[in-house]
Amino acid sequence: MFSLESIDSGLGLTWNGQALLNYHFQTGGQRTYWHPLRLPGSPSLTMNQPEDHVHHQGMWVAWKKVNGVNFWEQPTLGADATGFGKIVHQRMVDESISAERAQFTAENAWIDWQGTTHLTEIRQTVVFPPRPDYLIIDVQIQFRPQGRDVTLDLNRGEPGRGGLFYSGLAIRFDNVMTPGQLLDADGRAEPMDIFGKQSRWCGFAGKHAADGQIYGATIIDHPSNPRHPTTWWVRNGKNYGILHPSPAYYETFHLAQGNQLKFKYRVILHKGVVNPDLIEQEAGK
Repeated sequence: MFSLESIDSGLGLTWNGQALLNYHFQTGGQRTYWHPLRLPGSPSLTMNQPEDHVHHQGMWVAWKKVNGVNFWEQPTLGADATGFGKIVHQRMVDESISAERAQFTAENAWIDWQGTTHLTEIRQTVVFPPRPDYLIIDVQIQFRPQGRDVTLDLNRGEPGRGGLFYSGLAIRFDNVMTPGQLLDADGRAEPMDIFGKQSRWCGFAGKHAADGQIYGATIIDHPSNPRHPTTWWVRNGKNYGILHPSPAYYETFHLAQGNQLKFKYRVILHKGVVNPDLIEQEAGK
């Protein structure tokens, strides 16, 4: 059975006493995030604040430019915060557990360095009972402008270049799983073939040094999402594995007051390599 309990930094979710994920929102840091992500009995599949990218935090939501404010990276410790924003927890909207699911919904404010709120975000996490070899996590993100129109954008350049195409949900894998194997819904497996291309889903898997087993995660883009199938930003190198559906990769979002922007993703944590039959089965539900 599920158990959802308070921890120092937020909420912890377990299944029959085995840790599945923590959701951090009382950190005083730059954002709220999920870390670690695990299958029952597995080591952590995610990494929090690696030295090369301290703003990578397990599974997180961020955006390169919101009205020109950088909500993706963060200033170095003690540096001027001008131009940067924080995603700040406001309240838990709901928490519930049953035999069928565990669910919690949080409200966040996207606040710039001057204290101005640009967006209100409602973020829902739903976790389903683990299967023998996989675990399903549904994430829904809803953005609403706060007191002003909002432009959600990023920096653009040539597809495949780094540091340009960040917009939305991302997962940073533990370095000990890298390099691994990538696969998208169209059969592409090389990072530079996937980078900047659209696909309904994309997954990563690698051998974990902690127990020698292969684990991975696949993100499914919901058909109702804007610009479905989404464009992907991926990495699969030594000590650097990342999955990131980036819906603003080629085109800005303009969001007027009174409107909203909603994204739904199904995240499947799995034992073994990416299994297209399994992913297609769960994508259709």
